[in-house]
Amino acid sequence: MVGHFFGVGSLGEPDPAIPLGYVKHLKLPYTYSITSLREEDMIRQFAVLSEGFEEEGDFILDVDIHTYREMVSDDGPLMLDKEHGHSFYLMKNGTRYPIFKTQQTAPASMCFSIRDSSGKQHVTQNMFHFFQRLMARISIGQVQYLREFCDTIILCQDDPSLGLVSEIVNQGQAPGLTLRDIIQKTDSVYPDSVIPAFHYCDDWRQMEFDGWYPLWESKPKLAHLDVVRYPPEVSQEQAEKMNAFMKKGGGFALGVLPNVDDSYSKSILETLQSNLKQSVRFLNDSGVDLNLVKKNTMISTQCGLSGASPELSRKIHEESSKFQEIFLEALEPSK
Repeated sequence: MVGHFFGVGSLGEPDPAIPLGYVKHLKLPYTYSITSLREEDMIRQFAVLSEGFEEEGDFILDVDIHTYREMVSDDGPLMLDKEHGHSFYLMKNGTRYPIFKTQQTAPASMCFSIRDSSGKQHVTQNMFHFFQRLMARISIGQVQYLREFCDTIILCQDDPSLGLVSEIVNQGQAPGLTLRDIIQKTDSVYPDSVIPAFHYCDDWRQMEFDGWYPLWESKPKLAHLDVVRYPPEVSQEQAEKMNAFMKKGGGFALGVLPNVDDSYSKSILETLQSNLKQSVRFLNDSGVDLNLVKKNTMISTQCGLSGASPELSRKIHEESSKFQEIFLEALEPSK
C-alpha cells in the first residue's frame, strides 16, 4: 500500500450512494461519512449507541449508575445501524475486499465533545473509561461486521480533541486522569486483528510532554499527519523518535493534499508533486530516515473532504491511481 491513497473518511457529497462508485475501486477502499447528514456526524453516529444520548438536540448525555455499569462491564459488540453509517451497508454489495479501512472517533474526542444536561464536559477519569469501553465495543462490532467481506482491516481512530483534552488534564482539571492513561486506553480500543491507524487533526509536531512523544512512543500504527498546515520540520530528538517508530512497524499517512477547493491553484497531481517535494525536503533536513519513509508511507488529504466540493472529492479519488508513482519519484535521491 506504499504511496497509495489513504481516505480520511468524511465527504461532502449530497447522497451516501454517490461515493460508492469511486471509493470501492480504490487500492484501499474505506467506509465514509456524509457530513451533510446530521446522523453521520462523527460524535453523534457513535454516541447514539449509548443509552441516554439526546439525539434530537446537542451532544447531551446523562449517565446514571446503571448505564455506566452496563457499559463498562459488558464486552458485547456494538454496531452502527444504516441511518448512522450508510457506507457500511452500501459497501457490502457482494464485493470481497482484500484490504479495507474504517474509522471511528477516539474516546478523548468523545468525552470532550459531549456534555451532561447541566453543560459540564465529560472529561473525567470515570467518563473517559466509559467512552473507552463504548468505543472498544464499537470497534469489535465493526470488525465482526466487516470480516464478512474484508480480509485485512485498517481501523483508524480520529482524535481531533486530544490536544484540548491534554490541556485540561495538564491544568489539573481532570483528577486521576493522565495523558499516559488516555494514550494507553485509546490504544486498547484496537482489536488485535486490525492494523491500527490514528488521525490527529492539530499540530502533531507539538505533541510532546517532557521528552515523551505519545504519537511515536505508543502502539505502532499508521499515523495520519497534516503536512500542509503543519510542515514536517521537527527537532532532531523528534526525528529520532519518528525513525524508531517506523523501525517498530509504524508508518505515515501524509496529509499532503489540501482538502478545500480554494487551496488548489494547480492541478491535483501538480499540487501533490510540489507538496511532496517540500515535505520530503523538510523530513530529510530534520533527520528523518527517507529509506524508512519510502517503505512506510501512504498519501492522504490533510483532513477529511467534508469541506471540499463533490467535484474535487471525486477528482482526487480518480487521480489516486497515479499517487504511488509520484510518491516514489519524490523519494528518489536525484529528485
